[in-house]
Amino acid sequence: MQLFEKLGLGPVIRNLVTPTKEIQVFRFGHLFESKESAEFGFSYGPLVNGLREALAPQVPLMVGKVAEVSTGPNWQRLVLTNGTVIAARLLLVATGYSEAVRRAIGVERVEQSKAHSLAIGFDLAVPPQQFGPRSLTFYPGHRIPFMAVFRIGNRMRANMFVYRTVADPWTQAFRASPQRMLLQLMPEIAAHCGDFAVNSPVELRQVSLTTTSGHRRNGVVFIGDAFSTTCPAQGDGIHRALTDVDRLCSAYIPLWLATPGMGSEKVSAFYDDPIKTAADETAMRSSLYAKAIATETGLAWRIRRLRNNTARQLMIIGRRIHSVAWWRTTASISEAT
Repeated sequence: MQLFEKLGLGPVIRNLVTPTKEIQVFRFGHLFESKESAEFGFSYGPLVNGLREALAPQVPLMVGKVAEVSTGPNWQRLVLTNGTVIAARLLLVATGYSEAVRRAIGVERVEQSKAHSLAIGFDLAVPPQQFGPRSLTFYPGHRIPFMAVFRIGNRMRANMFVYRTVADPWTQAFRASPQRMLLQLMPEIAAHCGDFAVNSPVELRQVSLTTTSGHRRNGVVFIGDAFSTTCPAQGDGIHRALTDVDRLCSAYIPLWLATPGMGSEKVSAFYDDPIKTAADETAMRSSLYAKAIATETGLAWRIRRLRNNTARQLMIIGRRIHSVAWWRTTASISEAT
C-alpha cells in the first residue's frame, strides 16, 4: 500500500480493497496470538480492471493479441493479430507467467523449483459480519504452510497454500470434498469459519519458481512475474512487481528517455538496481526456505522443525499459565473487596 501511495495510486486502490485491522493466528488448533496489523483483501481481476479504468484520458489503452515482436537499440515494434502496428522507444513486458511474448522476444525461463507449491482459493459460506475487521491465519501443518481467511467486500475468502501438485491424490480429494478435508485438518477451529462450508468452486494454481536468462537486451524490460516468479505463500508478488515499477518510474525511465537510444546498457542498470535485486532475492530465498522447513526430511531440517514447534508450544503454555494466574489474582482481589 505504501508503494501504491508513492506511485500516486492510493485513492484508486483504496476503493478496490477491503481493509483488515486485526489478525488472529492459530497454531496447533489453538489461538496463538492476536495482533493489530493493516492488511488489505482484494481479487486480482477487479484490482487490475479498476486500475485500467483509472488511467488518465490521455493514456491510450489498446486491447489485443501480440503476433510479432521486434526489438532494437532505438525502436521497438509490436504487430497485433488485427494488423495494428505499435512502435515505441521502450517495451515493458508485464505478462506474468505467460510465455508467448517472452518466446517471441527470445528470452528463456530458468526453473529454480518446478511445481514448487500449489495455491488453492475458495469462498466460505460464512457472513462477513461474523468476522468484523479481522482475518484469520491458520498453520495446520500437513505440508500446508498456512491458510488465510479474510474479507473481500461482502464475501469471505480462503487462500490456502500447499506443497503438493495438481495431480496429487490429496489435491484431487480436496477439490472433490473441501469441507470434509478442512474439518479433518482443522477441527478445533472450524467454529470460527462456519464449519468451513465452501460455496464456490475450488480454484487451483500450480506455482514454479523461475528466473529469466537472456533478458539483458536492447529496448525491452521484463518486470514482475514476467521476470521471475516466487511462491505466493510468502506474499511477495505484488511487492516485487511494484518495486520494479517504482524503480523504473523514479530512477530509470526518465533518464533513459532524456537521451537518444535504448541500448542494453541502459536496461542493464535496472536489472542491477540494488533495491530491485534485494526484493527479488529476498522473495526467492524466503520461498525456498519455507518449503524446506516444511518438507525436508534431513536431520538438520527435522531439528529446526522440532526447535520451532517446541518454542511455539512453550509460548502457548506460558500464555495459558499467565491467563490462569491473572484470573486467580482478579478473583482474590474481588473476594478481598
